[in-house]
Amino acid sequence: MRRTEPKSVGELLGEFFRERALGPASMEGRAVELWAEAAGGYVARCTEDVYIRNGVLYVSFSSSAVRAEVFMRRKQLAAQINALLRAKIVRNIVVR
Repeated sequence: MRRTEPKSVGELLGEFFRERALGPASMEGRAVELWAEAAGGYVARCTEDVYIRNGVLYVSFSSSAVRAEVFMRRKQLAAQINALLRAKIVRNIVVR
């Protein structure tokens, strides 16, 4: 079977690590990837930066209204990401 669309090395490595779920560090990386899915379309579009360190997901936004909304929903969003991961990786979300 031939692949019709070429893929970048980054896409291939991402698929490789996602399929194998290699350790907690890769689970943290997956949590960052799932941010857009858990937060929703508009919130994801207003997100400027997302990274995770020691179980804390740091998120910055271009809109103060979205920042306030996420601040109020941060526990719910952390639980939603953990449910998608099927593991307790995100302990807290810090809104910047």
